[in-house]
Amino acid sequence: MVNKAKEARKQRKKADKEWGLKIKQRFNNKCAFCDAIKYIQAHHIIPREIKEFRHDPDNGIALCPGHHKWLVDFSAHRNPLGFFIMFEKKYPKEYKKIRLKYVKFKSL
Repeated sequence: MVNKAKEARKQRKKADKEWGLKIKQRFNNKCAFCDAIKYIQAHHIIPREIKEFRHDPDNGIALCPGHHKWLVDFSAHRNPLGFFIMFEKKYPKEYKKIRLKYVKFKSL
């Protein structure tokens, strides 16, 4: 008999990988901010811990390692406010779409 928790983890990892590939493809495997093409990573705009948004294709952006985690002045993890400001400026339609989904979710 397969352990249910282990099977659920396996399915979640598979879905995470598929989600990441979709996000990177949507941004042509380039960083959404600097067009770098090496080591591109998919970043969750709304944290993946909120299950309802974990695999939502609108809840992702492709980033280079610097813009994802390492740049002090501007990275999605080190400066989330700066990230959201830049995301809204560069991708206003995408920002509005995911923001409206989140506001609707929070009002439930």
